[in-house]
Amino acid sequence: MLRIGFWIELGFCEKEGGRVFECVMRVARQSGFIFAVAEVAWVLQERQQPRRVEGKDLEKDVYLVDSFTFNGKGGNPAGVVFDAEDLTAAQMQKIASQVGYSETAFVLPDPECDFHVRFFTPTSEVDFCGHATLATFSELFSQGVIQAGLYNQRTKAGILNVAVSPDGFVEMDQQLPVFGGELDVFEVAEALGIPAEVITNTGLPVEVISTGLADAIIPVMPGTLDDIYPDNSVLAEFCRARQLVGVHLFELCSWADFTARCRNFAPLFGIPEESATGSASGALACYLAQHRPFLGYQYEFEQGRAMNRSSLLSASILQQSGCIEAVKVGGYAKHKGTQRVSFDKALTIRKMRKEDRRLLCDLAVADHQSDFVLPIADILASQKSNEDFHVICQGYAEPDSTILGFFILDHSFANHPEFSQFGELGLRAYFIDARYQGKGYGRLSCRQLQEYVAEQYPQISNLVLTVNQRNVPARALYLYCGFFDSQVMYLDGPAGPQHIMYLPLSS
Repeated sequence: MLRIGFWIELGFCEKEGGRVFECVMRVARQSGFIFAVAEVAWVLQERQQPRRVEGKDLEKDVYLVDSFTFNGKGGNPAGVVFDAEDLTAAQMQKIASQVGYSETAFVLPDPECDFHVRFFTPTSEVDFCGHATLATFSELFSQGVIQAGLYNQRTKAGILNVAVSPDGFVEMDQQLPVFGGELDVFEVAEALGIPAEVITNTGLPVEVISTGLADAIIPVMPGTLDDIYPDNSVLAEFCRARQLVGVHLFELCSWADFTARCRNFAPLFGIPEESATGSASGALACYLAQHRPFLGYQYEFEQGRAMNRSSLLSASILQQSGCIEAVKVGGYAKHKGTQRVSFDKALTIRKMRKEDRRLLCDLAVADHQSDFVLPIADILASQKSNEDFHVICQGYAEPDSTILGFFILDHSFANHPEFSQFGELGLRAYFIDARYQGKGYGRLSCRQLQEYVAEQYPQISNLVLTVNQRNVPARALYLYCGFFDSQVMYLDGPAGPQHIMYLPLSS
């Protein structure tokens, strides 16, 4: 009776689809035609066409903070996003663009530092931002996340200390200065659209200094600062050619409570003018320590007056035997509101390009996957002619996309009758970066596979994979995304027995 029932089910399976027929045939061969009808019925019951899943909108709160306020007013606005570890760089960039401030900071956990902070202008990521750092730690303090004390943050400019006082004053360490040499005064004046005498009459040089970001420090004669209106396109090209973030102009103030009044322009990064620039204030402090040591090493800078947003920035230099040993910039900040931004979690899949290989090597492997995933650099180095690599990216627009993972489509699977057959394509090394796991990206990308592969490989009938029986989460993901378990185990896997699974590509 078992044998009769078996052949009845075989005929039904063949009518429904040759793949189920073939799976049953394999089991039958392995078990001597002793096969439970219920198993075939179970396979058929589970069969369904995989559904497309679109990314749902994500929402994040952006805290809006005025940094380097002057008597509680003015300052430079910055956005601050907490718990940003679930965001890709492309999503951070989109949020920064939506907020529209000169910089938005994204706070992530860090295994070695108190915080990892990334900074984005409306157009690109930058290594460091002083006023966004002040905004970040002021907001952490005001929300009770941290208490007064000393903290450190990881930035692309290095690991930097930040001190928070009980009254909310935040003082940050900056990188020790890198002096990039003097610039031609006449070229600088032309880029700013001003007579060269406005600079030369100060008796001071124009010098490139970086304490995290490279700025040109430009002295101008007292009384001229507010009358300068550079052409953004000309100044942006000037900065691009000299690898500058921006230009920081200052006039010394012997008659006021300030050491200097300042203006900062960074049109290359989408910032026509900034009302308070912490990194450039550190660079200016180093400049004055070298060229005007008689002013002392404690400075008060005003910035933003031309924008009707006067800001106060404190800076100090610690020198030993003529060498700068520490640069600090500080000030107060004020919370001004919260903006909720939304963006889609759209994914794209495309073929790997040559320039993707370096980025793929930077993907992180989760500890629980180390037994099943070879080092990515080794996978790339051993690529064969029968293997097509494809990358999984976040976002629709490719220039803005962040690579989240990759997979391999192997044309040689049909040469392995123990788990594949003619007309099938193998899926291997399906991988999502450990930093983006648990956020739905694996599920979303996996559920796009049927349509994507069918479009790219119209002659292929099924997508086949093997998954280690110990890799329970991966098997569950594939089942959820429309794959079927053939109920046959491939016993010669390098890490133990593997489930043979498949995804029909044609209706």
